[in-house]
Parts: sequence; structure tokens; C-alpha cells
Amino acid sequence: MSGEKKSKKWPIAVFVIGLVVLAAGLTMLIVKLVSAPAVADAEFLVSSGEWTREDEPTVVWNFTEVGKGSLTTDGGATNYDFIWAIENGQIKIETAWLYNLNDKFGYTLDQSAKTLTLKNGETEIIFKVLES
Repeated sequence: MSGEKKSKKWPIAVFVIGLVVLAAGLTMLIVKLVSAPAVADAEFLVSSGEWTREDEPTVVWNFTEVGKGSLTTDGGATNYDFIWAIENGQIKIETAWLYNLNDKFGYTLDQSAKTLTLKNGETEIIFKVLES
């Protein structure tokens, strides 16, 4: 008789655990659906407009649309077009300068602080949204 009681407890325990997991999954789904949607990094770069280099305010990058932009190193006297892409946690930028430059940076984008940090080896460059 005790063997029958033990075998009946396992299905009940599995059923209760299943209900708990189901409730947790539904809660996570509801929280995800109700929370504000995150803006993709590329969309945020474009929607923020111009980005100025923190230590050199005459260097300004303007992400005009996803994949295209322009930059200046002299406060806007001369502008250079560039194309860009975000892939595998890196931002790749090809600039039509005096000759084509192909740069690849690790990046961190803090949307709440409106900062873009580029890292190339030991070098770190911080850009901030240019407030008008």
C-alpha cells in the first residue's frame, strides 16, 4: 500500500512544478509585453542626430540614416561621407576621406546618458549627443 502512495505523489509533484513554471513564464511574458520597447542601437544613433567627440568638440559625426552618415573634424567647414554598419558588437565605418578609411571599433551605447564609447585596442573615444 505504501508503494501506491509514493507513486501517486510523483505525478502530483510534477503537475505542481509544471504549474509554477507556467505561472512564471506567463508573468515574464506579460512583463515583456507591457514594458517599453527598446530602441535598436542603429535607430538610436540616427534619431539622436549629431554626435560630438567629448575631448574634441569640432569632431562631429552625423548618422543621417541607417548605414549612412557624414563627419567633420573642423566644426563643419569640411564634411566627409561615411557608410557604417553594426555587426557582432562592433561598429564598422568606411569614410571617403582623401582616401578610403576602413575602421572597426568595439562600442558601447548608453541610451539614457546619450553617450557612444568607441574602443580600438587601448584607445577609447567618447561621443555625446550634440544638444542644440
